[in-house]
Amino acid sequence: MADEVPITDGGQAEVSEHAEGLVPGWLAITVLLLMLAVAALGGFLVRGLLVNDRPGPRTPSQYAVAEWQRQVDADPSDPDALIGLGYAFQEEGRYEEALAAYAAALELAPGNTGALYNTGIVYLELGRGAEAEETLWDVLEVAPDHVLAAKALGEYYTAKGQYKSALVALEPVIEVRPQYADLQYLAGNACEQLGITDTAIEYYRGALTYHPDHLEAREALDRLGAQE
Repeated sequence: MADEVPITDGGQAEVSEHAEGLVPGWLAITVLLLMLAVAALGGFLVRGLLVNDRPGPRTPSQYAVAEWQRQVDADPSDPDALIGLGYAFQEEGRYEEALAAYAAALELAPGNTGALYNTGIVYLELGRGAEAEETLWDVLEVAPDHVLAAKALGEYYTAKGQYKSALVALEPVIEVRPQYADLQYLAGNACEQLGITDTAIEYYRGALTYHPDHLEAREALDRLGAQE
């Protein structure tokens, strides 16, 4: 039997020559703390090490996928859960899986603007412009004042130099929701590119009315020599 390590009056262990091969005190304390941590976690880490489980989620988006998948599994007929799962996939860059989830949601709730809009955005991310355009117009058909769909179409058409199409998408929404400065700016830019300077100035000023710090609108007015 190994000699016991005596404890001095000061409470510290005096290591004898026979105890040199024992585990250092700092390491023993670390192991003890780890054991306590495992116990506090209900053995989760131990099960993960000893059982051949799949690795758990490691990032917030992976946790979101796991949670939404759990909700879908619990109720596959819930379109909101499917949309949540689709968006979690979208955040992970798993676009085909996102599209599948949105498609399943639309089968349960045709015309759901959340599923339609997100589908359109995924199509844009995938470079499938024609499908994105069609889907975003479907959103505006269901909800003519859908700001995000109008903005996405305005940006899409602006990037393609199709300024008249941008105005067709933007102006009806601006009429009922003028407070969205980004829409006003996009419409102003489209008008400026088309040579409709007076209307462009009105839109730029409208953007600054609701968002006084809108830098692009302010720069556009300076470029056109217009006073606010």
